[in-house]
Amino acid sequence: MHLSTRQARIYKLAILLGGGKPVSAESIISALECSEPTLTRALKELRESYSAEIKYSKAGRTYQLTLPGQLDRKTLRRMNQALAENAAAKPAEIVSRVFLDKDKKKAVSLSLRMSLIRKIDQLSQSLDITRSEAVDMAVAQGIDELLRKTKTAGK
Repeated sequence: MHLSTRQARIYKLAILLGGGKPVSAESIISALECSEPTLTRALKELRESYSAEIKYSKAGRTYQLTLPGQLDRKTLRRMNQALAENAAAKPAEIVSRVFLDKDKKKAVSLSLRMSLIRKIDQLSQSLDITRSEAVDMAVAQGIDELLRKTKTAGK
């Protein structure tokens, strides 16, 4: 059985809280390898999908499953089994990663001649990059060249 990342997160959360004891937010975030907003979304989905009542304690920053709803022992056992099968089916090595540290960009509207748009498309296809990346590259190179020419002309 293949679980999406979201499904696996919900199942892990259900299993963590399934014992009925308070679990700290930090340990949940660590176990799920997620951010606090992602934990909030996962808790909301767990509450809605399984009619579970989960209480938060501000004093201890803990979550506790107070009314399991549809999260009975049999369901938790199935979730645990699905997680185990999912882990066995996935390769141990991470094949790709997503980098969220991107250059800050701002959308710009340009009016270009069709001949330039065709050249941009040709460049993006030949380098296997997006049209936006091709424009970014061409503009950066063009500006650098113009700046060099203005410096040499000014001397």
